[in-house]
Amino acid sequence: MCFRPVTVKKREVKCVKCEQMNPLPLSVESALSEIWATENGKAILEKHCSAMTNDPRFKSAMNMTLKQVRPMSQGKITQEIYDLVAKELDQLPKAGCKNCGEVLPAA
Repeated sequence: MCFRPVTVKKREVKCVKCEQMNPLPLSVESALSEIWATENGKAILEKHCSAMTNDPRFKSAMNMTLKQVRPMSQGKITQEIYDLVAKELDQLPKAGCKNCGEVLPAA
């Protein structure tokens, strides 16, 4: 795999109740570092993308999204794997606002 440094804008959503900014739920649009930082996200990546997570260059791709890494994976991240990861990330429990606990909008 060949990883080129890419900057991913941190994805946030404003709470409708207290107007605090909160990170969006994890998805294939999240930086790998955001996914890797959670226990559930890390388990999903290790389960479906072990070829990527065991690669020594994985650390250099942490600021990229799975969507950005996929074309550079030399076929190791197939559409099927990508779809499985997307589905499992989407099924993770949605967090509430870190300030007031209000359920956050999806986008």
